[in-house]
Amino acid sequence: MLKQLAEDLKDKQIYDIPKRINDIETYTKERIEYLSSNFGDYSEEYQFYDKSEEFLASLKENKARFVIISIDVVGSTKMSQELSIEKKSKIIQLFSREISQLINSFDGYVLKFLGDGIIAYFPEPNYLGMKDNAINSAHSIKYFIINGLNKIFNNNGLPSINFRIGLDSGEAMILIVGSKESKTHKDLIGKTINLATKIQGLAKPNQILAGETTITNAHYLYRTWFDKIILSEYWNYLKDNELKYQVFASKF
Repeated sequence: MLKQLAEDLKDKQIYDIPKRINDIETYTKERIEYLSSNFGDYSEEYQFYDKSEEFLASLKENKARFVIISIDVVGSTKMSQELSIEKKSKIIQLFSREISQLINSFDGYVLKFLGDGIIAYFPEPNYLGMKDNAINSAHSIKYFIINGLNKIFNNNGLPSINFRIGLDSGEAMILIVGSKESKTHKDLIGKTINLATKIQGLAKPNQILAGETTITNAHYLYRTWFDKIILSEYWNYLKDNELKYQVFASKF
């Protein structure tokens, strides 16, 4: 299925992408080659930069529509117990570096890093396009971790990682958090972010789940990539205060 996905991603029109990835297989091979020769300490490259902060600061309104993507490494507690802090740090460092680069390649922005998790968003102005970008990004991330990042980890004495990905779409409020005496930054809050993280928590290892707003408003091709899942009786998120908010799982 992943090979079929790679074929489906070839030559597809993506909206407003700064760096196109039309072939995730080729991209993965190129990154494997690069990382095989450049697997080291990236601390010397450190320079504070926040593309998300710049983008949010450029918005005139304090509310906008986004697709939120929540990505989490499965079994991080067990990994911390079994690995040295140096090895765990190397995994987090490379994971955050490579996945944030992929998100950027699909015109997304990293909102925050949460230990070994990432919250990112795909903004308007193109409501359909941002959903398609987010879905493409999620599947490219899955392919890249399984076929690229884990190979690099294994070749350098580190274990493979598993992950969960959740997506949801809707409005979010832009606000400033923190204080100027310490640290401030622009953040997003709202039901959409909460739902994206809750949906991600429902996912099985290496699975992509998406809320119904994302799937029903995506282009037809991307809707065919997902099937509705059976929700637990404990899932209490409602649509229009009546029906359960549906969640869909990727077939790939």
